[in-house]
Amino acid sequence: MSARVAEELTFQVLGTVRAHRGESAIPVGPPQQAAVLSVLLLRAGHCASFDELADALWENDLPKSAATTIRTYVWRLRRVLEADPSVPEILTSVGDGYRLDVAGGAVDAWHAESLARQTARLKSEGRTKEAEETAGRALALWKGTSLAGIPGPFAERRRDRLEELKVSLQEERLALAIQLHRFQFSLPQLAELTAEHPLRERPYALLMRALCATGRQSEALAVYDRVRRRLAEELGVDPGRELAVEYARILNGVPAVDDVPEEATGTRPRAEAGSAPHVTSDRPQERDTGPEPTPASRPAADGPRSAFLPVPAQLPADVPSFVGREALTRQMCELLTAAGQRALTTVAVTGMSGVGKTTLALHVAHRVRDHYPDGQLYADLRGSSVSPADPFVVLGSFLTALGAPADGLPEEVEDRGRLFRSLLDRRRILVVLDNARDEMQLRPLMPGNAGCAVIATSLPRLSGLDATAHISVDVLTRQEALDLLEAAVGSARLAAEPDAAGALVAACGHLPLATRIVAARLAARPAWSIASLVRKLADERGRIAHLRLGDVAIDAAFELGYRQLSAAQARAFRLLAPVTEPDIGLPAVAAVLDLDQDSAEEVVESLVDGSMVVSPAPGRYRYHELLGAFARALPAPPDSEPAAAAIRRLLDFLLASACSAFRHVVPGDPVSDYLGPVRSPGLRFADAPAARAWVAEEADGMLTALAHTVHDPAALRMAADLLIALSAFGQEVPLYRLETGAQAMAEAAAAHGDRRTLGRARWLSGALALRAGDPARAGRLAAEAVAACRDTGDKVILRQALNDLGLAAQFLGRHEDALAHLEASLELAEELGHRSGKVATTLNAALTRIRSGQAAAAVAPCEEVLTDLRSRGDDAGMTAYALYVLGLAQHAQHRWEAAAGRFGECLAVCRDAGIRDRAAHAGYRLADSLSRLGDLDGALRHAEEAVTMLQDAGGDRDLAAARLVLGRLLTDRGDVDRGRSLLEEAHETFTRLGLPEARQTADALAALGDSVTSSRPRG
Repeated sequence: MSARVAEELTFQVLGTVRAHRGESAIPVGPPQQAAVLSVLLLRAGHCASFDELADALWENDLPKSAATTIRTYVWRLRRVLEADPSVPEILTSVGDGYRLDVAGGAVDAWHAESLARQTARLKSEGRTKEAEETAGRALALWKGTSLAGIPGPFAERRRDRLEELKVSLQEERLALAIQLHRFQFSLPQLAELTAEHPLRERPYALLMRALCATGRQSEALAVYDRVRRRLAEELGVDPGRELAVEYARILNGVPAVDDVPEEATGTRPRAEAGSAPHVTSDRPQERDTGPEPTPASRPAADGPRSAFLPVPAQLPADVPSFVGREALTRQMCELLTAAGQRALTTVAVTGMSGVGKTTLALHVAHRVRDHYPDGQLYADLRGSSVSPADPFVVLGSFLTALGAPADGLPEEVEDRGRLFRSLLDRRRILVVLDNARDEMQLRPLMPGNAGCAVIATSLPRLSGLDATAHISVDVLTRQEALDLLEAAVGSARLAAEPDAAGALVAACGHLPLATRIVAARLAARPAWSIASLVRKLADERGRIAHLRLGDVAIDAAFELGYRQLSAAQARAFRLLAPVTEPDIGLPAVAAVLDLDQDSAEEVVESLVDGSMVVSPAPGRYRYHELLGAFARALPAPPDSEPAAAAIRRLLDFLLASACSAFRHVVPGDPVSDYLGPVRSPGLRFADAPAARAWVAEEADGMLTALAHTVHDPAALRMAADLLIALSAFGQEVPLYRLETGAQAMAEAAAAHGDRRTLGRARWLSGALALRAGDPARAGRLAAEAVAACRDTGDKVILRQALNDLGLAAQFLGRHEDALAHLEASLELAEELGHRSGKVATTLNAALTRIRSGQAAAAVAPCEEVLTDLRSRGDDAGMTAYALYVLGLAQHAQHRWEAAAGRFGECLAVCRDAGIRDRAAHAGYRLADSLSRLGDLDGALRHAEEAVTMLQDAGGDRDLAAARLVLGRLLTDRGDVDRGRSLLEEAHETFTRLGLPEARQTADALAALGDSVTSSRPRG
């Protein structure tokens, strides 16, 4: 049954995303749900992990409910795609992700790519008419803009690729139609295509060809003149090779199209200018990325020169598999071929070791060499070695290449420089100075006239060089790295293991040298799978060792740069490496290095200038993945401080700063006074927004740094306390990251026998489980925390753990247990003088009484707390909570108007203070009260807002509660289908979490005439 169902499924992404089973349309849901379907479809049967799906939908703006949202979308898709959604066979779970298994021709994009490849094959076989018809069939699959209306960065990238495929197919079909003399078809189409893509050159070339073939040569030349002016005005470039060739054909009277169509002769057509369609699943052909000067367009020499002067041609060979770098290549070519230069053109190219500076420089040099007809000079200055080239010797080599007698060369470097500049006067020569150490090494080797040009490459930035342009070379893009790999191992191997290929270039950090090494290893070992090499590179400690082939090795390239560092730079390079993932701010750098900020900035900026560290933004620093791995593997010199000491300094600084931030966002809470002890003054913040901004910026780095503490008991204690301080920042720090860190801290503390840290880590995990809406797990973890804290006398955390143990029992309907735990927590709050803790637990006890049917007993404590809070005016969060609980008590007493008033006040306090989660809770509770007062429009508005807020940031339980309210309101309003859908989603969540609310949703669904399998908890 499932196989037949899968075979009947078809999907369209070349236009609005649609799905069909046979002739019947299948609803794909709202745009984000359709985006999930699109990712799975365009993965072509491969698994999409949770991280890939989240990145596809939100990229860097990940909502806290991402996991819940994705699971919900997958659940909905299974309902419409599967014969039995409870046993999925089409949309299956794989690890933490999903895979969509459908027939090979089920997706129109796959079919279009297949037809594009078939078009290229038929053309190469000389079957022009069949090729043209096949291209037309492919184009007919488009029903509008690809992935129309689908949000997210993945859809944007794929939309561009699919639209590029479409335009390439249009070009190819028109080129074939011209060969077949179908001019009445091709001319209008080409006029439309050039209007839609005014800077794309191939349609103009085809239009010129078709016009010329119909006897309209003057119009064809006018097209060339028009596009030449447009390219010059808008891009500052000349027409590329294909347009130039077409122009030359017309001027010389050479026909571009056979006089007799292919069908009449049966002969195989000669190859025409242009490229085959770009197919997204195959490696793209290298495109023209810079001007190719023709002899007619070469600038003349500045003056007369002897015909007997030698013309040096010293450039090493261009790399045959050069890929990518299109923008940089174009920029450099334009600089080096620009007319009317009044001074020497110098292009300085810098970047980290292995990034391909030399490869890029030589590639560009070969592209522009015709612009320098008097020759090209090249020297490797060995700037990264222990013995850099002497400018005196290099000048001697250049002078003899230019015709100076070897036995008459000057004996001083200054004199050789003057002679060098004299010999270059009135000549057009390109000088490539590779691997320079610094500006001092370069200056004697620079020409003096505007007709010459220099390309200089260097590891450190040549800031002191008066260059026309400073070009910084970064790593390859993912696609460029895959293209480089494919050039060595072939498209078949990449197509067989696309996921492993992506993982391999990622393990190489998209660094060209590393990618070339692994590509060469795979090419030399055809029996190896790509995945086997990925496994070898998985362990960072052995990764650098595997990135070597013969005398070419990554560590050797990095070692050259490391040897140039001073002692202070080398120390900073080693100590910062473990704690710069993803990056680190300057104050933290100063803490690691034990320096003041000015001194720390001077050292780390010198590493940036030396291409050993990257600065992605002012005051922030990171390492390339491989360079960081190299730095972390470096042995510390004798008598140097251990890396653990630097990590402790960092944690001390981070904990002090996080405690300061904590006091701003949770005023009056003494917990932060019991974290530490800390010795660093840390940072101080002007207000809560500044504290939150710092946490948001540093959160990733702080959480990553914790991984380096598990083997150091002293650092481990600080790390656990740092997590507790960060737990106050639910909007800035993803809960799953805090939970992962707390779990790691607990395991390490258990291994070290550290009961204090274990108790704190278990309490934090329990608190996070409560936020996530999992009270059963929260109760187990809080109980462990209570036991550990009692053993160690950690009363502050014990009070918190007892409070959370009470909340967990309350959510599970065990109200007597909940009140007992909360009363114990209140006694400790009194003993410790913990005012904010007493307030919170008092309100939690009131909430428990409401849920146990004693709402009247909850009113007085809430009003007393509220009066005290308002008299102090120092805690908006607790004031909002008191209003919320009081509103619940009044709602439970059927005092709907009073409850609505309290919820409205709570909502206003939350909005003023930016407390999104409590605002969402108050919103759906207000909706419930308003509905009892007959204000259905107002209720719907608040319920919709609450669901939206909780989808972006909220626990599963809270989102389910809001959906329950909204679902009931919609069914009352007559929107039964949408109401039922929300109630089903709420029921699934309550049932999964084992919460008593599952019975409410079951009853609501039953009232709609629906059937619910069970309200008992699953697993």
